[in-house]
Amino acid sequence: MNVKHDIKDILDVGMRLFRLNGYHNTGTIEIIKEAGISRGSFYNFFTDKEDFGIQVLQHYTRGAVDYMMRSLNDPNKSPLNCIVNMFDDFIDTYRTLNFKWGCLLAGFSLELSRVEPNFENHTHNEFELYVGCLEKALLRAQEINEIRTDKSARELSIAIFSLYNGALLMMKAGMLDEPLIIFQKNMMELLK
Repeated sequence: MNVKHDIKDILDVGMRLFRLNGYHNTGTIEIIKEAGISRGSFYNFFTDKEDFGIQVLQHYTRGAVDYMMRSLNDPNKSPLNCIVNMFDDFIDTYRTLNFKWGCLLAGFSLELSRVEPNFENHTHNEFELYVGCLEKALLRAQEINEIRTDKSARELSIAIFSLYNGALLMMKAGMLDEPLIIFQKNMMELLK
């Protein structure tokens, strides 16, 4: 029987398992079993677990960047409202997931960046995509004097993602939303 597998479905399984358990706590056998594929099929798609992890990270980031671009470019909202609504949506998603899952990119950065050289380059590049998306929205907000202009949009974008990822780390550690609520407040104070 010749069964065709969709690589996107396999990457989605990896994304879920890695977000829930981390990279090192997720084995190839678990991935294969959850994806419902054979070991041979897995290795037809991916060289090894590292290649799989990098492809999962890129798949995750593409989805997140696509979502960010749509959210941050809503023509019916001001740039600042787009930014606030996007982070509100992110936070609502974490609440829905009972705070069990964090950001895969942040998780991989913490777990792998300094110990797995291939991941270090990839996580840095993927974070730059996030920063770039938010930076563009912040520039638009600065152009209409909706937010402060004494700091560059890039500096603000990095500061916001630093605050946000710190809040996610604390959220996941305690499985509560207090750090996320404080992030929202601090983000607004940073932008005004």
